[in-house]
Amino acid sequence: MAVFLHLMKCLQRIRCYQRQSDTMWENRGSCSRVSTMLPCEPFMIWNVPVTAGLMSLLLLSGCGGGGSGGGAENPPDVAGVIDIESGTRVDSDTADDIRLDQSVDNGAPGSVQALPAGATVGGYLSFNSGTYSTANPGLFNFFNDPVDLYATELSPGDRIAVQVFLSPDQNAPLPDRTLRILKQQDGELVDAVAPATSSDLMPLTITLENTFETGSYLIEVSTTGGIPFRYVLTLADRASASVMNTRYTDPAFVVDEAIVSFESDPSSGTMAAAMAVSERRDLGRGAWLMRRDSARNLATMSTRQVEDAREDTLDWIRELREQPGVAAAEPNYLYTSQQVAPDDDPLYDRQWNLPLTRAAMAWQAAPDVGLGIGIAVFDTGVFRSPPTTGGAWHPDLDKNVQLISGEIMDYVSGDLDIDQEPGRDTNPADPGDGKTRSSNFHGTHVAGVAAAVDDAQGIVGMASGASIYPVRVLGRDGVGSSADLIAAVNWAAGRSEIDVINLSLGGLGPSNALKSAIDAAWAGGDGQLIVAAAGNQGTDEPTYPAAYPNVIGVGAVDGGGKRASYSNVGESVDVVAPGGDASRDANQDGTADVIISTWGRDDSGSFEPSYAGLQGTSMAAPHVAGVYALMKGESIITPGEFRSLLINGALTEEVGPAFEYGAGLINALAAMDAALDGNFPITLGASPSALQFNSAILSAQLEYSVYPEDKTVEITDVIPGADWLQLGAISADPTQPLAVSVDPSGLEDNKRYTTDLIIAYNPETGTPTTLTVPVSLRLGTSADERDAGRHYVLLVSADDNRDTIEQVVASASGGQYRFAFDQVEPGEYFLVAGTDIDNNGLICENGEACAEYPVNGLPEKIVIGDQPLSGVRLSTSFRRPTIAAMGLPRVGFEGYRLKSDGEKEQDDVPIRSLENDR
Repeated sequence: MAVFLHLMKCLQRIRCYQRQSDTMWENRGSCSRVSTMLPCEPFMIWNVPVTAGLMSLLLLSGCGGGGSGGGAENPPDVAGVIDIESGTRVDSDTADDIRLDQSVDNGAPGSVQALPAGATVGGYLSFNSGTYSTANPGLFNFFNDPVDLYATELSPGDRIAVQVFLSPDQNAPLPDRTLRILKQQDGELVDAVAPATSSDLMPLTITLENTFETGSYLIEVSTTGGIPFRYVLTLADRASASVMNTRYTDPAFVVDEAIVSFESDPSSGTMAAAMAVSERRDLGRGAWLMRRDSARNLATMSTRQVEDAREDTLDWIRELREQPGVAAAEPNYLYTSQQVAPDDDPLYDRQWNLPLTRAAMAWQAAPDVGLGIGIAVFDTGVFRSPPTTGGAWHPDLDKNVQLISGEIMDYVSGDLDIDQEPGRDTNPADPGDGKTRSSNFHGTHVAGVAAAVDDAQGIVGMASGASIYPVRVLGRDGVGSSADLIAAVNWAAGRSEIDVINLSLGGLGPSNALKSAIDAAWAGGDGQLIVAAAGNQGTDEPTYPAAYPNVIGVGAVDGGGKRASYSNVGESVDVVAPGGDASRDANQDGTADVIISTWGRDDSGSFEPSYAGLQGTSMAAPHVAGVYALMKGESIITPGEFRSLLINGALTEEVGPAFEYGAGLINALAAMDAALDGNFPITLGASPSALQFNSAILSAQLEYSVYPEDKTVEITDVIPGADWLQLGAISADPTQPLAVSVDPSGLEDNKRYTTDLIIAYNPETGTPTTLTVPVSLRLGTSADERDAGRHYVLLVSADDNRDTIEQVVASASGGQYRFAFDQVEPGEYFLVAGTDIDNNGLICENGEACAEYPVNGLPEKIVIGDQPLSGVRLSTSFRRPTIAAMGLPRVGFEGYRLKSDGEKEQDDVPIRSLENDR
């Protein structure tokens, strides 16, 4: 019988290989993968030779179909384990659960779902029921589920955030959402803090202030209208860094272009020949812009062709990285202006931003108001009528606008350049956008906030006596390339006229070449101050250039000093300033909290100066640039000294948690007091700025930084705030890192511990002081409690179609999923898994849990051939890797489609004891 079963298996394998070969017996030995004891050589059954006819009678089943496989003597073709990231949970009533009648309602106080501290939760909400526009509407439906309630422990400094994701075929009406923190009071549930609401796709974030009372609370996520959506709820304490990376970052970049740095200066001929480029441009400091011979015109291409061109460009960049002599190659990322939307009402007499920053009092301490200080506004250019050489600048800027004779100050190139003087030139005028409606004169607005003239007309800027050096780096639709920005920053780094560079622009693409250019301008803290907008995505995802170490990233607040709903948080924010919020009237002056500044109009065909109200971190950044100009106009101060003052809180007033507000709200009067005092502190910083430990990470290295960078400090003591925190050797030298570890013995599981690490130090001048580093420890939930939701495990074709060939279903058990595929046709596949919590037929979308072999974001092919693949291991999470982790962005990815022929209904795969799976 065993021989017969083995023969059947061999014949099935032979049939599988026959599909790939005209020679039936070419791979007759391949069935040794089934049993090493019974090799499949030419054989006989009961002394009868196997013939083609008999073989056809014995081939009782084909090679397709997913299943659990046989026993230890007949292992499956592919089997393995998917681990679940610690702290991961899933909403108990997703659309996928409702479809199967397996949901557990968590929408009422009596049925809340418990969460551990630091949890990441994937969820689903919908105010309506209906059908997605898919191939199988009977299978892929959405269901009413307007409220989800969770219970957890919360403490001061905790952050609760909700990010929303829509299905590709759903776009209107956008869902309204509310995030509430509730507590029990007099037998009723009441708001413990002000709710966060939104009717757009911006994340909802609540940061608990220091006065918040530690205890048990309910978190409510709800909707009262709109289309169905997925969400990811993240809980983080004050020691956590970025936690909102729950989507694949897909920054824009220029197709068929790359920024390449070389190990040594190459000859132009060698470069062109080796890389097949049609254009090369020196950007300075070893960086070059390369444009391919096969450069394409996107305007003539379909959406699919554009995505193919983007992916092809990334493949080319991967090839460039392998070229001899290439130190680095990266996309030519696109950055955009960081304003949200204009308000064209004549509100220029309502500059609430100036009293909020104590500007008027600061001007009394700085009578020169920045005279002789140069502010380079890297932007769309500045209004000029007409926008050609010799035109008149905006009358509220004209006195302060300065050009440098013979120097290029318009760096916009290629398709982004729509002015009447194509290519780089000496005229940084804003040409408008060439459309019939009024253009976006973003750079004019930014320049006015920083340094509009105090001339009894229009508005007044923060540093009304400073010089404005307009540098045009943003072109069509307020978009610019990193190549143009790199070249402009490298140019500015060598200009003594420029003291501060304002970058009210940003993007999600990290450029090493741009960072190098910024570092050169910073010059160890003795060069130019670089100020950048922190970004308007409302997340803690890093925005560049604001997130670079030598940049002052500026977030936005409204008229009441509260963070604007769109303003980013986290490592992109060093300080906040007025940026406005058109949805609020926080200062109760009867008008929306927008920032009024200089503007232009060109809808009539002629260029006319004007004023407008905008909101955005773009508007916040020039406030800080202007404050630095005020300080430098009255005192000898370096960028390094400015950063040291900022870290010490000497330039700001505290308005909220550092994660949202950085050092606080810029205060021009306090800044002038610090500058005139002349006692610039020497400050010790730490990286990371907070330490977070868990069951898997019980040790870390703390590195120090000294500001200004040419100063020294002596570390005198390091004091752990808890017995479970242990320290390595303590050195007085800040160049020596400190080893910090955790002793978990005696500590409880499923509990959060927090403390502060206090570092005492003596600066070379000044008073001894301390640095506080927040520390948190979560020994984690039991692995048995981790659950990322029902997972669909797929074998996907390795061709461009990415068709799902095999599909099985698995549920979490013991913090893992186990899966197995049998009778799989040999070939190459991608092995992926994920949830379909909104039941739209796609897994691994943003907002869904996802696992890809071997690493999420970097899928590689597996080969199914002669030997079974067992012990395959993946990891699933609702988080997504950063571009830095992936190496390059992931473009055009919308997930993997499930089979729509009813196979989604199959039962979960039985959990089998496979020795190699452990």
